[in-house]
Amino acid sequence: MGARGNRTVTTPTAYEEPVLLTGLKPLLDQAEANGCFNGDQLDIEKVVEYVSSTNPTEPLRLEYVVMEPATSGSLTYKEGVWVIKVNKQQNIRRQRFTIAHELGHYMMHRNKSESFTDEVFFRTEKKDIIEYRANEFASQLLMPDLRVRKAIADGERNLGKLAERFNVSSAAMKVKVQELGFKLKQNE
Repeated sequence: MGARGNRTVTTPTAYEEPVLLTGLKPLLDQAEANGCFNGDQLDIEKVVEYVSSTNPTEPLRLEYVVMEPATSGSLTYKEGVWVIKVNKQQNIRRQRFTIAHELGHYMMHRNKSESFTDEVFFRTEKKDIIEYRANEFASQLLMPDLRVRKAIADGERNLGKLAERFNVSSAAMKVKVQELGFKLKQNE
């Protein structure tokens, strides 16, 4: 009879999302320090370049391509490079949010899959939390809470003007100000 081993048995744990602000706060600080803000508008392309430069083993490239109308963008890993593809036929504000969304996947989820596609329709339940967190990341990156609160405190009350100030869609800004606890007038 052989000796009994001391093997440790581990039970698999459920997937847990990374803490959002772990990577976001330093990224916003670096964006500020590197002149990536013009007023309250973040130069998302510069941020992608910065993130890529800090991860030489997993570089990141941005491409504007023609995609199906229901597809805003994707993040894929191919031949040692992560590529964010953005639908160049969509509105610039939609493109900016898509880039930030795909950057969120890169920062938080690249160890979970080699491909993410941002489609308006047909999202599966499995991806819902991942897509939600990527949207949350994009929102916090393009519309940082402190900057939005300051803009409102400084007197900007028009949703369209706030959206323009941050170069995001009115729909995205509406969600942001509601998340921050502000009430909207019925006509906004």
